[in-house]
Amino acid sequence: MEPDALVPGEGELITGDSELGVTLLADLEQIGIAEIRAEPRGENPPLHAHARHAECFFVLEGELTFRLEDRELSAGPETWVLVPSEVIHAFEVTGDTRAHFLDIHVPSSGFGDFVRGLRAARNEDELRAVRATFDQHQPPEYASADPGSVLRTGPGNGETITDRPERRVTLLLDTDEIATTETVYGPGERGPELHVHHEHFDGFVVVEGEITIATRDGSFRAPAGTFVLVPPDVVHSFWNDGPEVARFFNLHAPSCGFGDYLRGRKPDFDQHDPPADGGDPVSVIAVCLSG
Repeated sequence: MEPDALVPGEGELITGDSELGVTLLADLEQIGIAEIRAEPRGENPPLHAHARHAECFFVLEGELTFRLEDRELSAGPETWVLVPSEVIHAFEVTGDTRAHFLDIHVPSSGFGDFVRGLRAARNEDELRAVRATFDQHQPPEYASADPGSVLRTGPGNGETITDRPERRVTLLLDTDEIATTETVYGPGERGPELHVHHEHFDGFVVVEGEITIATRDGSFRAPAGTFVLVPPDVVHSFWNDGPEVARFFNLHAPSCGFGDYLRGRKPDFDQHDPPADGGDPVSVIAVCLSG
């Protein structure tokens, strides 16, 4: 079974320049995600803020440096950075090697059309028109949100939820917009039973080994270097049926209280048994990020 929305290895290529590669992985109302490869000292966004949505980054390779009003933050491989709304920020590739990262907007606020428009614009007037339609604004004269609210986390940090030989789950981000865990499954470890989320997306970034993603129509393997996004109302589950340990990052956007669900404090979390009609048609997005 192959995912319907994107066959592994594909996405919507925005630009494939030698210094900047941008591939749109998800362009949905609730979430927009771009995979970006960029060389040091390339073009960078100016200082800006988002009034109505959060921006989240996951660094796969290289290093990003985030400029805030009163500080800088560096982020290396497997680091998550969450910039809440109204926080002034910019980012650039630092170090001596190319950076490879995911840029996630929750909700998307038209992020897909924004990146398409930036590439298609032929002059400064068209660029201004594109920028005017997206929730991205120059630093306001009034005080922005506290730059101290920016979260940076990765392996070795976070809140331990489960720590057993066959399963380790560490909560890294726990905000209204997005929750992420670093999860390790030993060989044969099973995830939850088939289920659906009605109000949010379930996503996976596999970094070691492989996991199996199951839907109502079958299953497919997601090896290291795969990004998978499961939309609401799509029946799914996941497990490790390989011989090696699998390590992956699991994201829920919006979080819908996923952190408290893991802590055992939210029995009404947005996770439900498969509906009698089987749920929505399979529309899983699965994209190979490696290479």
